[in-house]
Amino acid sequence: MTFLGGWTPIATAAALTIPPLVALYFLKLRRRSLPVSSTLLWKRAVEDLQVNAPFQRIRNNLLLWLQLLVLILAALCLGKPMMQAVKSDKDNLVILIDHSASMNVEEPGGDTRLAIAKNQAKTIIDNMPDGSRAMIIGFADRASIISSFDTDRKILKTRIDELEETESTTTLAEAVSLAEAYMQNLVIAGDAKGTDIEVATSEGPARVVILTDGNVADEDTLTIKRMPVESMEVVSIGERDDNVAIMSMDARRNYERPAALEVFAAVHNFGSTKFAVDANLYINGEHVDVQSMVLEPGRTANTNADADESTDSMSVVNRIRDAAPLPGSVASVAFDEIEYEGGGVVEVRLKVADALESDNKAWTIVRPPRNVSVLLVTPGNVFLDRLMNALPIICKRMSPAEYESASEEDLTFAGRSKYDVVIIENHNTDRLWAGNYIFFGGVPLIEGVSAEGNIEDEVIFNWDESHPILRYVAVETVQVFKWLRLTLPLHAEVLIEGESSPLLAYMSDEGRQFLLCAFGIIAEDEFTGEPMLNTDWVVKAHFPVFISNALQYLAGSLSPKGVRNVQPGEPMEFPVPEGEDTLYVRRPDGREDAVPTAGFNTVNYARTRKVGVYEAKPSIEGHNAYAVNLFSRDESSICPRQTLTLSGAKIESRGGIRRVNKPVWPWLLLSMLGILALEWAIYSKRVYV
Repeated sequence: MTFLGGWTPIATAAALTIPPLVALYFLKLRRRSLPVSSTLLWKRAVEDLQVNAPFQRIRNNLLLWLQLLVLILAALCLGKPMMQAVKSDKDNLVILIDHSASMNVEEPGGDTRLAIAKNQAKTIIDNMPDGSRAMIIGFADRASIISSFDTDRKILKTRIDELEETESTTTLAEAVSLAEAYMQNLVIAGDAKGTDIEVATSEGPARVVILTDGNVADEDTLTIKRMPVESMEVVSIGERDDNVAIMSMDARRNYERPAALEVFAAVHNFGSTKFAVDANLYINGEHVDVQSMVLEPGRTANTNADADESTDSMSVVNRIRDAAPLPGSVASVAFDEIEYEGGGVVEVRLKVADALESDNKAWTIVRPPRNVSVLLVTPGNVFLDRLMNALPIICKRMSPAEYESASEEDLTFAGRSKYDVVIIENHNTDRLWAGNYIFFGGVPLIEGVSAEGNIEDEVIFNWDESHPILRYVAVETVQVFKWLRLTLPLHAEVLIEGESSPLLAYMSDEGRQFLLCAFGIIAEDEFTGEPMLNTDWVVKAHFPVFISNALQYLAGSLSPKGVRNVQPGEPMEFPVPEGEDTLYVRRPDGREDAVPTAGFNTVNYARTRKVGVYEAKPSIEGHNAYAVNLFSRDESSICPRQTLTLSGAKIESRGGIRRVNKPVWPWLLLSMLGILALEWAIYSKRVYV
């Protein structure tokens, strides 16, 4: 038996209670002398009257022994006695606690999954043998060390209580990397490849316990290098699966009537029950419209009906959980067209009683209708000139030489480009302020981007037709004679790909968005030096569609998930007005964070683990707010997983913690109650011994 509270509270309680009890039995009552007719029935009382001293010899009294036993048991309870059921050596534990959005589901007992996981983690800490140590890591979209290795159970449990809930997605890679970095074995890097020296320690390998509901986005790509996967344990948290979620939202203005606003949303039912849902539309907090729908179950409740005799029921649960929602469980919501010429926050809110609240709302930011302003930098291109005149935009033209010699005041305002989009043809430049740029046959002179030579006699190999910039664009009909061999950073998104080099790519960098087209519309003939048409795209009907899509996308008026939308945990980038040294970001919970600008033109803000609208003040109008939406199938599909596949190894989860150390104090308290009942019975019957 061990005492989690130590011997100090036991000794203190015994010293304060047992001596006074014994002293009471030494004391003699002082009685008044009264004449009585007989003492025949008072034989016991006569003995007390024989001595006139304040103390008497203590007698063997059953009540005294019972009271002493009660006090001893109470003192032992203060020490939190534990009975060790399984004898084990000291342990090294790494406890990984999931605190992503799906862990906010409230289970039938009233506790959230995160609260249940915290209690399970505390039970693991209580079960540790003497001398063991544990490390606590919280993981969601990012991982953080809640407590480094410690042997103090009280401190470890306090750190667990401090773990905050988030509304982020779930990834394990960073948590695994942190755990591996804190493993006991030390690696000393050698001077040459393959000469690293591993220094073994006397400590045994750490045991890893993962507390999660299993909604891990990077399960298939996770690589575990140093941790023993076979000794990892997964504790499955939660039971509920009833959830309806907004999976996408878009608010856009009618192309021909900019004052008309259209709002769409896609709603999924991930649970096993039918839901009747009201989708409400709000603009700047005012209710505008409501649409009702009925969503059929997204998965089959009776999983055993789909399993044959050789199929484990848990594998069926996992297969259904991973499968796409049934067709009847998805609904597209199109709200009535609204005449709205202002800007602000558009919100779609579901009225439904389900398990997860954070995916029942979605937001996007709309701007007042206006024409996009474009700066066209070209040595001369009749096709682009005519196209700019045909589009509903405001266009100013410059030659490359005029652009390079123009003053900064002519091109910028408050540290940003004065134009919504700058189109640059057949020219490389580093005059790139915060803003949006389209390059044809040229590249921005920034780190990670370069063009080396030309590519000829190749065909377009692949393209992303789902991207908004290529919407309604027939890329398969486009022919290009030659294009630049581009080298792009890893975060660049290739939209059109050639056999050996990208033709069209999108990337963002330090408050700037770039759409890089590797070919110019006009190119020089390599033999005569005369200008020639380099592509037939400009004579096709979908080229104006492409330019219109690109302008609207870069200007922020067209996006698949709302304007300036990010997922929880992703950073936001706010432009800094000239002369400001601090921005104040108002979070969805109403609190404000002060963000020093440190003299930069833009600042990044990353405390975005809650869904809602984040607004910066002071800032530049049109660039001062972001909408954070969950939009994650992994988080909204809340049915707990019973199996995780990590680094190719399947790990079966279990539903709770097996106690190694069993608490004894509840039984001691029960014994105390029994003894007190016996003492009361003896005292009531006036039994003396």
